[in-house]
Amino acid sequence: MFLVLFVSFLLSLASVRASTQSVGVQGQLMCGNAPLTDTDVTLWELHDLPEPDMKMAMVKTDSSGRFSVSGSDSTTFTMKPALRIYHSCNNQGTLGLPNLCQREVTYQIPSSYVSTGSAVNNWYQMGTLNMQAKQPNEQSHCASNPIRSLLGRR
Repeated sequence: MFLVLFVSFLLSLASVRASTQSVGVQGQLMCGNAPLTDTDVTLWELHDLPEPDMKMAMVKTDSSGRFSVSGSDSTTFTMKPALRIYHSCNNQGTLGLPNLCQREVTYQIPSSYVSTGSAVNNWYQMGTLNMQAKQPNEQSHCASNPIRSLLGRR
């Protein structure tokens, strides 16, 4: 009986097909009253363990702090997109020295903004975000630290 149920389960999984899904996000980043320019904005598809998260696209903010990023992937279930912003706005280290690590903030994108197909049909509008204040979902990102790179550490 167990074998029959197991084979039925495997056959049902085989009938599930992956489809192309897309998502797009637009917004503007500020650092106080100034635009946050040349800042990395990355679109990710979040996965459950053990599969790692997948980077779909990355852009830099323009001279006004604006960005528009989109990406797509072929997946079986509805994707779980997130936007990660890596910046140095108001990033003070100890003793008032600049911090060599960047601030990383992650925003989950609602699944209602995921489109079927390779074109984005419904852009998620983030609006204007001021990155000066510490965000509740913020952490430190030191992978691009130049001193760590010189020492061979990532």
